[in-house]
Amino acid sequence: MRRAPRVSALLASVALLGGLVALATPASAATRTVTGTILGSDGRAVDVFIGFDLKDSSGRTIDKNGCLATTCGLHGYGITLRLNGTLPATGSTNRTAYKTAWSIAVPSNTARMFIEVYPFSSGTYGHTDESRYGHSYRRNVAIPYPVRINLRLPLICSQGGTTGAISGRTTVSGVAKQFKRMATWSLASDNNGPTPILGWNIGTTTSTGTYTIPNLPSGQKYQVYATAPDGRVKRVLDVAVNACRTTTLNVAF
Repeated sequence: MRRAPRVSALLASVALLGGLVALATPASAATRTVTGTILGSDGRAVDVFIGFDLKDSSGRTIDKNGCLATTCGLHGYGITLRLNGTLPATGSTNRTAYKTAWSIAVPSNTARMFIEVYPFSSGTYGHTDESRYGHSYRRNVAIPYPVRINLRLPLICSQGGTTGAISGRTTVSGVAKQFKRMATWSLASDNNGPTPILGWNIGTTTSTGTYTIPNLPSGQKYQVYATAPDGRVKRVLDVAVNACRTTTLNVAF
């Protein structure tokens, strides 16, 4: 999967077969259309940034033209969308005035994709804004998909939703250290229904050796990726998140 505004790649692991040069396939020559919907879990139209991480049948990351990322120098999502950029982060109950559906053209060699959705604030560029909604994603979605792909943003706890958080201390050899990054993705089964909404987020870290990953859909378990100051990465599995509560997870190297 990829990250954008606060972005760079994480879960996408790509390999270029020795000596094999991948040729780009012009999107205009060979594409298929993928469609879907996007709403807040409360039914509102929302201001969002959507990143699509495209994979071929071998699980390798490809760009919007079907070219291997390692060959064509892709650093980020294969395709991105910004919808409803004039909406504030609170969204709108007037769904007819804003886009609640999306459509993209993917290269014909797209076999699967990961989708990450960011709640945004209004403006030409905007920025991630979690004042009403958290992030969500869809994992390893098969392409072609038999129906429209539904995307939903979770309503956060302070706005009447049921999100939770993961927080704790970060140490190296017993000494409190600020980690480079703390990130999490849900381990729940992917689905096209309204629940569960699969959560993910990038946390904030402090110089005193603490972190918080907020606004995660509850009732599911997460994998947490911790990146130490020297770049080492530790993966912690099956971290439970409960409604309107904070799960404590201390990470040590």
